[in-house]
Amino acid sequence: MRATINGKRVTDRDSLHLLLRKKLNLPESCGKNLDAVYDVLTEPGKDRIITVKHEALLRERLGDYADRLFRMLEDAQESGHVKVIIKE
Repeated sequence: MRATINGKRVTDRDSLHLLLRKKLNLPESCGKNLDAVYDVLTEPGKDRIITVKHEALLRERLGDYADRLFRMLEDAQESGHVKVIIKE
């Protein structure tokens, strides 16, 4: 599965989680926190390619939460089930 997370569409944490849920086909039971997103992303058999656009804008709008987001994506990538591509 391929998904794009566009920083232009994110204004705060809630809009980020709404976008993640939609673009990554996350189940309704997935909580609005990065630990829950990580758990779903790293499930075996559900490989994903995630492209992140406008990283600087995400960081500006989300502050420290953006650092946590990118750390989670790096950790998920290490699982072998997720590939992350960052584009500005």
